Amino acid sequence: MAEIEPFKGIRYNEEAVGDFAKVIAPPYDVISPRQREELYAKSPFNAVRIELPEGEGKQRYRNAKETYSKWLLDKVLMRDGEPSIYPYYQDFEFEGQRYTRKGFVANVKVEDFNKKIILPHERTFRKHKEDRLALTIACNSNLSQIFCVYPDATGEIEKDIDKNIGEPLVDVTFEEGIRNVLWKISDPEIIQRIKSLLEDKSILIADGHHRYETSINFRDLKRKETGENSGPMPWDYVMTYLSRGEGQGLIINPTHRMARKIGENLIDNLREDFEVERIALEDSLDLGPDQISVVTKDPGRTFRLTPKAIHKKDYENLAVIILHSQVFGKLIEEDRAGVWYSKFPEEVFENVHNGGFEAGFLLPKLKSEDIFKVVLDGSKMPHKTTYFYPKILSGLVFNPLWR
Repeated sequence: MAEIEPFKGIRYNEEAVGDFAKVIAPPYDVISPRQREELYAKSPFNAVRIELPEGEGKQRYRNAKETYSKWLLDKVLMRDGEPSIYPYYQDFEFEGQRYTRKGFVANVKVEDFNKKIILPHERTFRKHKEDRLALTIACNSNLSQIFCVYPDATGEIEKDIDKNIGEPLVDVTFEEGIRNVLWKISDPEIIQRIKSLLEDKSILIADGHHRYETSINFRDLKRKETGENSGPMPWDYVMTYLSRGEGQGLIINPTHRMARKIGENLIDNLREDFEVERIALEDSLDLGPDQISVVTKDPGRTFRLTPKAIHKKDYENLAVIILHSQVFGKLIEEDRAGVWYSKFPEEVFENVHNGGFEAGFLLPKLKSEDIFKVVLDGSKMPHKTTYFYPKILSGLVFNPLWR
């Protein structure tokens, strides 16, 4: 099933960059314009300079290629000499508890979705895939990892990795006090054991759907260009962070919605399909798996929605699916509503109460088993459904798509 391989990663040269905390960055799709400026100011070698390069149009991608090539030439970035996997652990606090999420970075063979080996759970946007494809072509590398989850009830892979990590390559505490530690394992026997433990499993894309679909498009493009389809080539794989679904610290937060335009009489119209209860704003996150909170411009008018109907398939009763089928799909035209997304309820409150948006929609947390039910049934969740916390960082290792 899932096929993984070690790779000769490209990593920052500590002698050239100094403090690793100055060159790593969050994933490109969560970086605000202000944060991008702050990351640029941290270091002339910050990973954001190739992930979100300066310039307009095609010049952006030429700038990324030029920067990346110069870093390689100047030995700011250096390639490892032996194929390796890269254990990557994150130690963090969430809601008063301390967690360590364990995983490792490896190359995963790019598979078409109809094989059900790599399982997506969210829909994607074309323009984001076009952007990532242009960047991949320019740099001929994976610049950040896709985040995938694999099932392993016994935790054998984690145990094997724990026994075989030595001194870390990188150990930095980044935003929100999250400690990020990266190691390297090059022993072929250990890697083969881990490969064997994964070979009968399907894996779920947690984060990075656009990048994974881009890897499919890049593979197909290279096959067409070269006529090469006879054996494994670098573009047949994509750099992936793999974490155990049953492991500690797999936190799945919802992504909330805000709408600039909701039309007339939304709350009254919702009563046809929902029990509508007026609640205190501070209770708006007290939600069951099928419930939605609606935040209005008036802080004194917040509502909890409970659907009247129960659907046959369990996952069809998840709040995010109900929101997109019975609210956005029925009462609000999502394409015209000016919908924005936020991981922070406080950001929703601020933007709605200050008048920038007419309504906010708060959603409950999800569980990994909820997502597996959706994808194993051949369905997908709405775009921007999940926010896996914490995010994995860019800049720890890059994957060259050449031999």
